Amino acid sequence: MKRFASQTLLLAALAFSGAFATQAYAEGAVAVAAPTDAELAASVKQALDSDAELKALGLKVSSNKSEVTIEGQMSDDQQMFRAGQIAEQIPGVKFVINKMELKN
Repeated sequence: MKRFASQTLLLAALAFSGAFATQAYAEGAVAVAAPTDAELAASVKQALDSDAELKALGLKVSSNKSEVTIEGQMSDDQQMFRAGQIAEQIPGVKFVINKMELKN
């Protein structure tokens, strides 16, 4: 009986702590620092470079107030589309400005 009671108390304590953490997060008590523009640009660049075709383009990435700009030359429109999609998936990116140009 003691073992059952201690297990019940443990489960209740875990449930309470989880509920408290959820409530604290909902109230903004748990702050997650937003990435700096330099960190954001580096994260987007790393994500773009994980795609072999995009890496070969040597794209430049910059960020200002969480708005990311991608610059470079592409050989087809799909590369521009894919670069924009990848950049949008990075946490902290608010907007993507795609300045990629078609190679002549």
